[in-house]
Amino acid sequence: MLSVNNITVTDFKSLFKRDFPYLPVWEYGKSYMAGDIVFYEGNFYQSKIDGNSDEPPTENWTLYNDNELNYVSDDDISRAFVEAKANFNPSLFPDCQIMRMVYCYLSAHYLVIDLNNAMNPLALGAMGIVQSKSVGSVSESYGIPQWLMNKPNMSLYAQTGYGLKYLSLITPYMVGNIIYTPGRINFG
Repeated sequence: MLSVNNITVTDFKSLFKRDFPYLPVWEYGKSYMAGDIVFYEGNFYQSKIDGNSDEPPTENWTLYNDNELNYVSDDDISRAFVEAKANFNPSLFPDCQIMRMVYCYLSAHYLVIDLNNAMNPLALGAMGIVQSKSVGSVSESYGIPQWLMNKPNMSLYAQTGYGLKYLSLITPYMVGNIIYTPGRINFG
């Protein structure tokens, strides 16, 4: 059975390997190179040597000045999963692989909104698609696609690239879905 409850933070991180600065939590048995940064029991440590598999703190680690809020944590992703679950219908998708990918894009959309809200909690306006931007003699302009303008309830998803990707992935499944249930009528 298709269920978003089977989707994990690891699934999310696998799909978005390059997209977010994940909190570098120290892992037992992993070998770290000199200069690698890890987060362990509320502190950041930097490895002094190559092949470091010691549990911090030891002589092979030095305290490193960083802030947990500079990273995306597993809790941040889990919260985005809960938010996405409120607006996701897994029964639209033909298989688990497609459902997982689309759900992760929706979760990434909510994660980005949460991160932007955390950075500027007093901002009253929502982000939108860039209409015009210029720096010196270089300028760019984007418009809202007509199909999106015709569906204002979907405009929220235009606030992030992940939301737009989510819309592009879900739209084919939202058009013309018919469920056929074979049966017969017994008149006798």
